[in-house]
Amino acid sequence: MGKAYFLSGDAGQPVDSPSVHDDDGWDAEVSSETESLLEENARLRALVVQLSTLVLKNVVEQK
Repeated sequence: MGKAYFLSGDAGQPVDSPSVHDDDGWDAEVSSETESLLEENARLRALVVQLSTLVLKNVVEQK
């Protein structure tokens, strides 16, 4: 059997399968997920700041 060669961008995707880019809502979903991650990241950063403040305050009080 001979080797199959794919054109650029077609590798591993059957001819009849729809492309990911054909779905109009995929970028909206990614945008929503990204926004959720950024919000969670901001909350976690705020918690780290609070924890750091408490730790520093307790270290100073012990001295």
